[in-house]
Amino acid sequence: MTAVNPTRLRFQIQDLLLYFGSPGEFHRRLEGLFNLYANHALRYGEIVQSYTLISMYHLPDPVMRQLRLDLVPYIQSDPEEALALMDELWGDPYFEIRQVAINILDLIPDANTEAILMRLEKWLTPELDPALASELLSTGMRNLQTKHPQTWESLIKSFLDHDDPKMIALGLLGLQEGIKQPAYNNLPTVYRLISPFIQNPNSDIFNNLQKLIVALAARSPTETAFFLKQSLIISESPETIRLIKQCIPFSPDEIQSEMKAMIKK
Repeated sequence: MTAVNPTRLRFQIQDLLLYFGSPGEFHRRLEGLFNLYANHALRYGEIVQSYTLISMYHLPDPVMRQLRLDLVPYIQSDPEEALALMDELWGDPYFEIRQVAINILDLIPDANTEAILMRLEKWLTPELDPALASELLSTGMRNLQTKHPQTWESLIKSFLDHDDPKMIALGLLGLQEGIKQPAYNNLPTVYRLISPFIQNPNSDIFNNLQKLIVALAARSPTETAFFLKQSLIISESPETIRLIKQCIPFSPDEIQSEMKAMIKK
C-alpha cells in the first residue's frame, strides 16, 4: 500500500479526471489508482465493514474523500456525462468503485431527479450487498430526501408496499438511514409508514423493525414512546409486545418505566 501524500494524490486525481467524459477509460484508470493505495494485507477479521460480502480495496480515507471533492465541479458542469460514468462504475465488482458511483449519484444536480430515481429503483434489489444497500439508502438518497422529500417518501413507501420481505427490509433500512439526517424532522410520516408492521411484526423483518425503533428512540424518545404505547393498545399480536420489550432498554430510564408498566397492563 502506497502512503498517502496529499499533493501527489491531488495530481493523480486530476490526471484521472481528464477522462471524466470517457467512462471506460476513467474506470480503468480508477482501478489503477485504487490498486496503488489498496491495503491487500488486511485480513477479513480486521475489516471494519465486515457485513459487506464483496471485494474491497480497503483504501485510506483521504483517497475517497479527495476524489469526491474533486469530482464536484465536473458533475455540476456536465450531469449527463456524470450519469454515464456512474452507470459504468456501478457494474464493477469492488465496493469502493461502486461507492464512487453512489457519491456521483449524491452530487447530481436537482434538475436530474428522474434520472436519480431511476437508478435508485434499478440498483436497490433484494440481492444487493448489505453495505452497498446502506450506502445507497444514506449517501445515495441524501440529496433526494433533502430537496424532494415527498419523492423520497414515495420511493420508501413503494419498498414497504412490496410483497418481498427483503424489499420491505430495504424500505425500513431507508427510513433508518433517513432519520439520521439532521434536517429531517417528519417523524410522524415514519411512524405512519411503519405502523402496520409494528402492529403485526413479521419474523422476516423483525430485526429490521427493531433497529429502526432503536434509531427512532435515539432521535426522539418521547414521541417514539408515545407511538409504541399506541401500538400496544391497537395491536393484538404477541409479537408486538416481544418487539417492544426488546427495544425498551434503548430508551431513557423514565420512558423505560412507562413502557414496562404499559406492557404489564
